[in-house]
Amino acid sequence: MRNNYLSFLFVLLIALSDSASAQQREKKDVITASIDLVNVVSDKVKVEVLTPTIKSQTTTFRFARIIPGTYAIADYGRYVDSVEAFDKKGRKLNVNRVNPNEVAISGASSLSRITYWVNDTYDIEQGGDVFSSKDNQIFSPAGTNILAGKQFMLNLAGFLGFFDELRNAPYTLKINKPASLYGTTALVDEDPSEQRDVFRCSNFAEAVDNPIMYAEADTAGFTVNGMNVVLGVYAPHKNVDARRLLPDVEKTIRAQKKFLGPLNTTKKYAVIVYLTDMGDKDPKGIGALEHNNSTTAVFRTSVNANDLIHVIGHEFFHTVTPLKIHSEQIQNFDFSDPKLSRHLWFYEGATEYFASLYQIQQGLITEDEFYNLIASKIESAKGYNDTLSMTRMSANVIDPKMKPEYPNVYMKGALLNMCLDIIIREESAGKKGLIDLLAELAKSYGPQRAFPDTDFINIVGKMAGAKVASFLHDHVENGKPVDYAGYLSKVGLKPMVVKVPEPMVFISHDEYYLDIDVDSKQVLARLPDANNVFMNNLGFKDGDVLLKMNGVPMYEEEPMLVMLKGYELQEGAPVSFDILRGGKPMSIKGTVKLNYIDGDGFRPIDDSLKALREAWLKAQI
Repeated sequence: MRNNYLSFLFVLLIALSDSASAQQREKKDVITASIDLVNVVSDKVKVEVLTPTIKSQTTTFRFARIIPGTYAIADYGRYVDSVEAFDKKGRKLNVNRVNPNEVAISGASSLSRITYWVNDTYDIEQGGDVFSSKDNQIFSPAGTNILAGKQFMLNLAGFLGFFDELRNAPYTLKINKPASLYGTTALVDEDPSEQRDVFRCSNFAEAVDNPIMYAEADTAGFTVNGMNVVLGVYAPHKNVDARRLLPDVEKTIRAQKKFLGPLNTTKKYAVIVYLTDMGDKDPKGIGALEHNNSTTAVFRTSVNANDLIHVIGHEFFHTVTPLKIHSEQIQNFDFSDPKLSRHLWFYEGATEYFASLYQIQQGLITEDEFYNLIASKIESAKGYNDTLSMTRMSANVIDPKMKPEYPNVYMKGALLNMCLDIIIREESAGKKGLIDLLAELAKSYGPQRAFPDTDFINIVGKMAGAKVASFLHDHVENGKPVDYAGYLSKVGLKPMVVKVPEPMVFISHDEYYLDIDVDSKQVLARLPDANNVFMNNLGFKDGDVLLKMNGVPMYEEEPMLVMLKGYELQEGAPVSFDILRGGKPMSIKGTVKLNYIDGDGFRPIDDSLKALREAWLKAQI
C-alpha cells in the first residue's frame, strides 16, 4: 500500500510539474501590452509591449491595415510614432519602419519589449464620405479618441500590433487609467483596483473584436433571456445620458432576442455610444461597427428613436451574420493583406433586411411603414450599378474603383435577401423563411467552422431548393436586375403612389422653415406659408427663436446640421422646444405630426395571398 501511495505521489508530482511547465510555457508565449491613459503627452498615449521569446534574428511587428466589418483600408500604423525596441538588458535594437504598418526589428532573438506612442483618429477627421474612393479616413466607430482625463475610445487595432510568427499568441492587456474613468466593454476586468484594468484575449483578433470606452461612468443595463446588456454613453456636454437612450436600446434588443430565438447565444453584450456635437475634434462618421459581443456607435446628440433602433438593431443581427455564419476569409482574417469574401452582399444584406423585418414582426412599426422602407431601398438602389455582380463587388470592395458601390449592400443587398425570404416562404407554403435557412446554416457551420467561399451559393441552393439557387446565380453572381415588384406581388403587394413622411420636419416641399443667423448664433422660425404641418401643429410663430429641442441646443454653425435635428422624427412622439418669443422665454410641448408627400410605395391588394403575406411578416423561427 505504501508503494502504491508513493507511486501515486510520484505520478502526481510529475503531473504538477508538467502543469507548471505548461503554465510557464504559456506565460512565455503571451504578449503583454500596457496602455498608459494617465500620463498623456501631446494628445498621445504610450504603449509598452513585453514580447515572448522570438527565435529568429529578425522579426516584423505589424499594425492593422484593415479590420473586419469596415471594408476599407485604415492603415492604423500611420497614427503610431516613435517606435523603439529593447533587448533584455535595456539596450536599443535596430528598428526599420518599412511602411506605416510594418516595423522590422533586428536582433529579435534578444528582443524584450517594444514601446511607441499612439495618436488618435478623431482629432483629424475631415467629415466627408467615408465610402468615397478619394477618402482614406477611418470610419468613426472604428476610430480612436484620446481626451486626457475625460474620454478614451479604444478600438484596439489603433493601439496594438502583432508579430508575423505570433499572430495567434495570447494577449494580456493592462490599462493604467484615471480612477474617475469607467471602462465599458464586453471584456472582463481581472484587476479590482480603480487605477488599472487587466483583460485577457486569446489573440490579437479577439483584442480587436473587443473595443473599450473609458469615460466618467454613464452606464445602464438590463438582462434578457440570460444575456447581460450594458450600455455606456459619452456626451461631451452631458446633454444626453444612458438613461435617456436605455428604453429604446432595451426595446430593440428584447425584440431581437425574441425574433432570433435560439440563433442568438450571446451571454454579454456591450453597446458603446459616443454622442457627437460634430465639433472640430469630434467624430463625424455617423453609424456603428459590429463585434461578436459588442457594438461601437457614433450618433449625433439629437439622435432619434428610429435611427437608434435601426442602427443598434442592424449591428446586433451581425451576431449571426457574419460572426456565426461566415467563410474562411472572415474566420482567418488577414489584417495586413486581406482576401475578402464574395458574400458581403449576404452578411450586410441579410442583417439590414432583418433590421427592418424584426420591427414589423415585433410590432415596433406598422405594415405601411415597413412597405415604405422597402420602397425607399428600391429607390436608393437606383443610384448604383444595377448590373454589377454582387459577388464581384463584395470580393473587390476595397478597390478604390469599387468602393463607391459598397453602400448598395444596404440597399440591393437587403432587397436580394427579401426576395430570398419570399421565395422560401412561397416554396414552403409559409412554413419556412430566410431566418430558418440561417438556422440551418448555423447548425452545419458556425463560429468555428467556416463555409468554403466559392461554394456558398451551391450550399444555399441545396438547402433551400432550385428556385433559390437559380435566383442567386442570376441576380447575385451574374448581376441580372431584379423585378422587385414581381416578387412583392407573390405576397399580394402592388406598387402605387402613397403618402410618405418627409425626412426632415423643418423642410417641406423644398421649402425651408428655419433661418440660421450666424451673427447672433440663433435659429429662427420662418413661416412663409401655412404648409408645414409639424410647425403649425405645435403653434410656432414667425420669428420665434428656437433654443433647444428635447433639451438639445438647436444652433449649429453648419445650417444643414440644424435641419438634421428634425430628421426622421416619429409620428405621435412627444417633443418639446425652449424658445424665445418677443424676447420672452417660453416652452412648447406637444406630439410630432409629420409632413407628408406623394411617393412610390407598395400596399396589399390581393387578399387571396394574405396568409402567405402574414407568414412573411409575422412568422417566427
